[in-house]
Amino acid sequence: MRRLFWSTASCALLLALTPALCLAQGVQPPTPAEAEAALHPPPPGLSHAQLDQLLAPIALYPDQLLIELLMAATFPQQVVEAAQWLQDPNNAALRGDDLVAALQPLPWDASVKSLVAFPQIVAMMNDHLDWTEALGAAFASQQVATLARVQFLRERAAAAGELKTTSQIVVRYEGDEILIEPANPDEIYVPVYNPAVVYGTWPDQDYPPVYVPPPPDFYSGEIGAGIAFSVGLGVVAPLWGWGHADWRSHHVVVDPQRYNRIVGAAGVPNAVSIQNNTWRRTAPVATVPAPQRPSPPAGGGFVPPPGTVAPGAIRPPGAGGAPSPPGAGGQPPHVPSPPSAPPGAGGQPPHAPPPPSAPPGAGGQPPHVPPPPSAPPGAGGQPPHIPSPPSAPPPPAAHAPPPPPAAHAPPPPPAAHGPPPPPAGHPPPPPGGRPPPKPGEEQRPDQPPPPPH
Repeated sequence: MRRLFWSTASCALLLALTPALCLAQGVQPPTPAEAEAALHPPPPGLSHAQLDQLLAPIALYPDQLLIELLMAATFPQQVVEAAQWLQDPNNAALRGDDLVAALQPLPWDASVKSLVAFPQIVAMMNDHLDWTEALGAAFASQQVATLARVQFLRERAAAAGELKTTSQIVVRYEGDEILIEPANPDEIYVPVYNPAVVYGTWPDQDYPPVYVPPPPDFYSGEIGAGIAFSVGLGVVAPLWGWGHADWRSHHVVVDPQRYNRIVGAAGVPNAVSIQNNTWRRTAPVATVPAPQRPSPPAGGGFVPPPGTVAPGAIRPPGAGGAPSPPGAGGQPPHVPSPPSAPPGAGGQPPHAPPPPSAPPGAGGQPPHVPPPPSAPPGAGGQPPHIPSPPSAPPPPAAHAPPPPPAAHAPPPPPAAHGPPPPPAGHPPPPPGGRPPPKPGEEQRPDQPPPPPH
């Protein structure tokens, strides 16, 4: 009992101290959006073709810039905030140590802060937020597969003769892996290309590559068949080189001390785990709420090159997807019946009988609806006591008066020279030993009695 008491007391003490321990380690509590995303697990991972589609516009970026972009995409809300922060001319003019000092108190991940040194990249991600969110969701839940598909695309570009060392980048191989590094460590040139061309024949036409147009002041001129490069972007040393891809294991490796230094007093985001120098996203990516999403960029209605799709065609997993084609979702496009549909359309069987109050042949009933003369009594829904004889005359008009003898009236007095007329329904045999009428010779209740003999 004493051991149980101490165990319970220890658990209570640990639970009470957990918030204090988290604060001491500088870990941020989850934002409301991250908490909401954690309650809704991400859907099953994207296919290789879908990952290729998302990665096509950035797979040829220098390694360190690519890794910072992928990590920052898992914080789309912070990307939007960084773009808004850069809209202030005083912030946009900061460089070097002044920029580092200004970013220090901001509650952003190290990847987002590092990208602020490349304003054009932040503007590109902010302007095409649907694509950024989809990319971040894929990288958060499929880090290994995402980096593997980067290598797949690089191999295709190399096989097409488009990816090679230039005065802006150095392309080198480590075993089967392709590394891309800046030719000048202090200056970054970002590849600009048409993904429908640079990778050769695109492997899956059902998922054409995304084309992200170059942001303003990033590249000028036409994009030809090969790889062009952006203007030179200066490196801010304290914000650069703290993370890279381990292409053998397809994981992101970071320097924890430098990472924590960049994060600063805000603390490591609660959605990030760094163990054995390996960075992992431990919570689902929270999309930006509609009221906080940026307005479309001016001139955003560009037409992507043939064989590509615009970034707006991509949706993050679980965000509703692209508009469904006609007839999608199991609904055939021709389900609604036209107003002039003939009788029997709209789900009504063509052989449905007319309402009970309709006279024979009324209501537009086809002449073949009544059962044939040889049908047994009761067939086709016809009462057994009113089958139509083969030689029956046409029915009386709808406005004709009913026959004198009612079905429930007593029989009239017998005539002196003949038996009484048979009543409707199933009459008893008439006097004189005359046999009852055969099934095909029964008298209709709406016909006059036969003449006396």
